[in-house]
Amino acid sequence: MARTLLALLVPEAEPLVGDLRDRMDPSARRGLGAHITLVYPFLDSGDVTDDVLERLRGVVARHGLFDFRLADVGTFPSTVWLGPTPADAIARLVIDLQASFPDRPRTGPVFDGFVPHLSVARNVRRDHEAIAATCRARLLSSGAIACRAHEVHLMERGNDGWRALARVPLAGAR
Repeated sequence: MARTLLALLVPEAEPLVGDLRDRMDPSARRGLGAHITLVYPFLDSGDVTDDVLERLRGVVARHGLFDFRLADVGTFPSTVWLGPTPADAIARLVIDLQASFPDRPRTGPVFDGFVPHLSVARNVRRDHEAIAATCRARLLSSGAIACRAHEVHLMERGNDGWRALARVPLAGAR
């Protein structure tokens, strides 16, 4: 059984940071495109039933399409990331998802507060500032990345990498 993830895929970011992610983000090497993690872990794949999918559709449908920009570069101790602005629609969606699935597994570190972000480089300590500076220079050159959230992706990590189990549209999406 594999763990699942709820995410906003952000293909608009690939031209700017795809090459960096390919080299420095293990999830990219496993086939997961640029994304903002909403809930991880979500459920074990064997626990994703039709009832769970229906409940997920209901939660996501309470949230409409929204636009955001990736214009900021931030860091955690071993991660360089792009931050969405505004982030309030993402934060509301995460709060609703977490509250609607209280029995999901909890593993890994617990962080104070949710910080919406798109990881560019993970598990890096060396060259941390150089990677952040590269991201800032690219954003300065290209301008902020305009993005639109249409759907939540339920992704499964298997032995062969990440794959989509379901795409759940936000209200107003076609």
